[in-house]
Amino acid sequence: MKNIDNLKLFEFSLENPEPIIDEFYLKNGDLIIAGDPKEKTDLMKKNSDLLESISAYSFAKKNKNQTTARKAIEKIFEIIKTKNINYSEFVSFWPVVDISYSLFNEMNDGEQKKILKIIVEKYIEWRHNLYSTYGYTPTTLQVGKDAKAHKESGSLGINKASKILDLAGFGKANLETAEDFTKGDKKYIETDKKGKKLFKNLLSHYKIKFSWSADKEEKMPDLLIRYKDHIFIVEHKHVKEGGGGQNKQINEIISLIGFSENDKKIHFVSFLDGTYFDLFANKRHLNKGKTLSQINGIRDNLKINKQNYFVNTAGFKKLLKTLK
Repeated sequence: MKNIDNLKLFEFSLENPEPIIDEFYLKNGDLIIAGDPKEKTDLMKKNSDLLESISAYSFAKKNKNQTTARKAIEKIFEIIKTKNINYSEFVSFWPVVDISYSLFNEMNDGEQKKILKIIVEKYIEWRHNLYSTYGYTPTTLQVGKDAKAHKESGSLGINKASKILDLAGFGKANLETAEDFTKGDKKYIETDKKGKKLFKNLLSHYKIKFSWSADKEEKMPDLLIRYKDHIFIVEHKHVKEGGGGQNKQINEIISLIGFSENDKKIHFVSFLDGTYFDLFANKRHLNKGKTLSQINGIRDNLKINKQNYFVNTAGFKKLLKTLK
């Protein structure tokens, strides 16, 4: 394999910034409401029933009709099990009273019914009459879904890396055995559920310790690539802006290239895309603070571990292009 200077490849990445909008991360924008207002999806019907049940509960409470109030709560309890109902106005309100939909779903039925009654009463007091005055609309369901589209980026990032590998002539081998994986020059696996078992077998086959994983509570990387007798273990992150969780992700992939194996044909690759990468080339961010510490950490790890790489999209493509 042609010798690749990892520091020069990092500099190449810095000179070729990430696009602000990356076509690989454009979501398909699936509709959960009907394209024609005259028609209704099942979710729209369920949300309409939900709002009617909330109104029924409010009316029953004012008139001290416990039987109707209880039936209304039971109906609400039934409806909130509907797929995508978490995008409704009602469930979107829950964080206001410090309850998440995911936490609610972890409770048993008794706990759920008890807490649901409290949430409904607070929703009626703080939001329901106000929203009714302005007018409820099914578009809120779609807005709620679109607002959470960023949560789909993880799988899209792996799809992007796989597409780049496909175009570079590498074959996906998720379902192969370790023996089959060694045949041919260019193979890769996605170390998700389908490739997880094979990945572990390949670690054993190539006698790779992969201490980084043990240090990260057995965290799996995203890809394992083979070019002839060279192995590249890749961790991918898509980060567009800073913040507590994002900084943790950045530090995680910086730490990957600080590890090495006895066999220098085993390479660790940190693939960071998204506009956060561009901060490393922005002089305004390199005078102090986290960004300066991070880029110094990248360069220090690359100097010590010449076989490892830290790349963005352009750098990842160039790395694969040199594997000829």
